[in-house]
Amino acid sequence: MADNENTNSSSSVISPKTKQKKKDVVPGVIYLSRIPPFMSVKKIRDIFSDYGDVERIFLQPNERGANTKKGRLFTEGWLEFSNKKVAKQVALALNNTNVGGKKSSQWYDELWNIKYLHRFKWAHLNERLAYEKEVRKQRMRTEISQVKRQAQFHIRNAEGHQVKAHIQERKRKQGKPVDGDKEGRTDEKTFVIAQKDTEDDLMLNKKRKLEGKSDISNSKMKGKKGIARKKSVAARSSFLKNIFSGGLVGGDS
Repeated sequence: MADNENTNSSSSVISPKTKQKKKDVVPGVIYLSRIPPFMSVKKIRDIFSDYGDVERIFLQPNERGANTKKGRLFTEGWLEFSNKKVAKQVALALNNTNVGGKKSSQWYDELWNIKYLHRFKWAHLNERLAYEKEVRKQRMRTEISQVKRQAQFHIRNAEGHQVKAHIQERKRKQGKPVDGDKEGRTDEKTFVIAQKDTEDDLMLNKKRKLEGKSDISNSKMKGKKGIARKKSVAARSSFLKNIFSGGLVGGDS
């Protein structure tokens, strides 16, 4: 009888070896670098549950892509299997393979891009997400402070302009000179812009060289262009008259 009791009690107690086997079951995480368009979390769970027990899933939403009636857009994702051996096998078997399913499915020709993350735990993903969230908050605070500084700068400029306009208006009423008015300007300068000689000026200078006279630049001819042209016409007519008159005289003799 005592032997029967001992056998019953030993059968009800779990052996240390079985405990050790259960402890050896460690979860594993796989990484999806691309999520097919409009594929939901539920659809991914249904697909990968055929290969093993899926614990947790996280898909990164696409902030630039707008949500439509078809569903949301995701950029990347992480899946945690209850057994890391299963996670390794899934990553090796499904990487660079078609999603498959029915031929009428919109994801039939899509390819999986899967990688097993060695020694990666779900806590690491939570830390990364928390870090990225904090970075976004810091970036948002920086942009808001920059916008505030720009707004304050424009407000100060506008207030300064109003004060300056009020002072100028008061000076005008008092009959005092105001900066910016034509009457109050004493240091106004005139600027002369030199221009290149035109073709007529160049021809005139060449003719004056033939006649033994110096060139006249465009800046010196300002205001005297009409007089210079009249003189050149007169000189040219006298020169031609002398030539023809000399030729006639030579012919008569």
